[in-house]
Amino acid sequence: MMSRAFLLTILICTLSACMTDTGGVSRNADAPNGYLRNLMPHAHGFRYSIESEPVRAGLVSERYEVRDGDCGGTDCTSNGYRSEVRLSPQRTQARIGEDIWYGWSFYNQNIASYPQEIAFGTILGQWKMGGPAAPSIMFVQVGRGEAYRNGNRSHDVVVQLSDANEGLGWGRARNHGIVCRLFSIDQARGRWTDIVMNTNFSTGNDGYLRIWVNGQQRCDYRGPISFETSTALYPGPNHRRGIYVGHTDRWDAVRPNTSRPTLITFYDEFRIGRERAEVDIRMIEQAGLQPVD
Repeated sequence: MMSRAFLLTILICTLSACMTDTGGVSRNADAPNGYLRNLMPHAHGFRYSIESEPVRAGLVSERYEVRDGDCGGTDCTSNGYRSEVRLSPQRTQARIGEDIWYGWSFYNQNIASYPQEIAFGTILGQWKMGGPAAPSIMFVQVGRGEAYRNGNRSHDVVVQLSDANEGLGWGRARNHGIVCRLFSIDQARGRWTDIVMNTNFSTGNDGYLRIWVNGQQRCDYRGPISFETSTALYPGPNHRRGIYVGHTDRWDAVRPNTSRPTLITFYDEFRIGRERAEVDIRMIEQAGLQPVD
């Protein structure tokens, strides 16, 4: 039996942070409890859901929105804009080489699929050591029908191991670090997609990455996950979620007189643990356990 001290459930908010004097849920928090806004100065970038908006379980979900022109810090000079939060250093539980589980639910409000020439390369979740290091793991939307190997080509949300790809020089021979296709962004529109991930962020051949989407396994990769191991900024790979648009230059080149679209997503029931039963929302519901509100 695992120690309860390591029951690493990341709550949407704690009671002390999110309950008002009247017992209602405050919608005005700048970020989920334990998280920081990541290069996101625009107020509309994050908030909790309001009545009639989608919630996977419990009372509230997290809502992220990015609009044309939104950028902060270095994004403003690097073709990027985002609405994203990152786990604070002291709350970062992952360690290189150690087994860890994640579970969460994702709801696509309005993100469309795009052909390769204007695809934004939208990142919907990433883990990285911070600073200039590339993400060890990122969930990224590629262009519609892009000829990357591994799985159903209609599944344009893929897993890319960017840090290992860059550090080990994989390039085209190793699919640029894209190891699995997960789901279609179009099929995820207007509905909840439940995701479970198990990895150890290893830098060696003992690394592994397993991902389930709505209860079906879509990824079973073995090999290096990470390359960068410096703990100067974080003790291990730091989790970020929301919306990060990385290639506005593609859109601007093809459609220079057209505003970039507003993108909206919701996330809910994000958990971190030592075993699947602690993070899998479907198993949690079957067991009659409480949501993370």
